[in-house]
Amino acid sequence: MGVALAMLTMKAQFSLGNAEKYFKEHLQVGDYYMEGQQVMGEWMGQGAESLGLTGATHTDEFVSLCRNRHPATGERLTQRHNGKRVTVDGDGKVHELANRRVFFDFTLSPPKSVSIAALIGDDRRIVDAHDEAVRTAFQQLERYAATRVRKAGETSYRMTGNLVGAVFRHDTSRALDPHLHSHCILFNATKDSVENRWKALEPYEMLQAKKFTENVYYHELARTLIGFGYGIQNKVRGDFEIAGVSQELIERFSKRHREIDDKTQELLERQPDKATRNVQEIRANIAHKERARKMETVGIERLQSLWNEQLSSPERSQLRELGRGPSLQPDGPRMTAEGR
Repeated sequence: MGVALAMLTMKAQFSLGNAEKYFKEHLQVGDYYMEGQQVMGEWMGQGAESLGLTGATHTDEFVSLCRNRHPATGERLTQRHNGKRVTVDGDGKVHELANRRVFFDFTLSPPKSVSIAALIGDDRRIVDAHDEAVRTAFQQLERYAATRVRKAGETSYRMTGNLVGAVFRHDTSRALDPHLHSHCILFNATKDSVENRWKALEPYEMLQAKKFTENVYYHELARTLIGFGYGIQNKVRGDFEIAGVSQELIERFSKRHREIDDKTQELLERQPDKATRNVQEIRANIAHKERARKMETVGIERLQSLWNEQLSSPERSQLRELGRGPSLQPDGPRMTAEGR
C-alpha cells in the first residue's frame, strides 16, 4: 500500500464517554506524554465565535459541547439529545448503540517529507505554514456546513455556513515518527439563521467536499513552502513531496503507516467481503482503534535525539541544505469554494 499519503480523514464520535476520554487522553496530549505539558487547542469557526468561543480551547468548554450544552449558559444546545439505535449483527445479536454524533474528527496531515523537514530539519516556519493552511482549508470546508429541514413529511438540507470547531496540532505518530497533523474537531451543532436556533450538523455536503478541502490544504502549504525556498515535486495522486528528501528517508520514518498497512491487509485477507469498501476509511478506523500505549517520559529533545540517531551524516547535511533556495513571493490564486 506504500508510504503515508498526505490526507484528510474523517471519523464520527458517537459515545459521550469516549469523546471526553479522547479529548483528555489524546487531543490534549498527543501521541506521547510531553513531560506533563498539554496540547492547547484553538477554537475555530463562525459557530464557535457566536458561542463566545475564541482563542485556546479549555476543558470545561469542550466537555460542555460534548454534552450538547451551551458553554456559557449550560442550556441544551440542540433539540436532539442522546438517543439509542438498535442494530442486529450477522449472528443475530442485538446491539444498542448511541445514536447522537458528539463530534466529527477531520484530520489533516502533510506529506511525510514536510514533517521530516519541519521536525527533524527543525524549521518551525513549516509548522506555522501547516497551521495557516489548516485554517484556510477549514474556512473553505465551513462553507459546506448544513442542517436538515423537515417540512410536510419531507427532508431537505439547508446550508448554514458555520461550524463550532476546535483544532489540535500534534507532531508525532504512535511509533514516534515525525508526523505533523491537526485534528479539526467539529461539534454536532450549527446555527440555522432561518429558524434562529442551533440544530444538528448535517455533514453530507462537507464529505462531498472532502477532496476539495484536502486540495486547498496542499495548495496553500505548497505555495508557502515555495516562498520559503523549498523545491516541490508534484505527485500524480494530487499531493507533493519536498525535493531533496529521499524516498528511503520517507520510508524510514513511516513505521506507523506500515503497521496500519499490515493490519489492514490482514483484515482484508480474513474478511475479503470488505475489499469493496473504502480502504482509507478501514485504515482510519484501524489507526483510531489500535493504538500502542503512549510513552510517558518522552520530551521533544529526546524525540529529536531519536530521530537524529536514525540519520547518516550525509542525510543530516542534506536536511540542513533544504529550504536554502531563493525565497520567493507565493504566487497563483488561492483555491476557494467559488472557483471549485
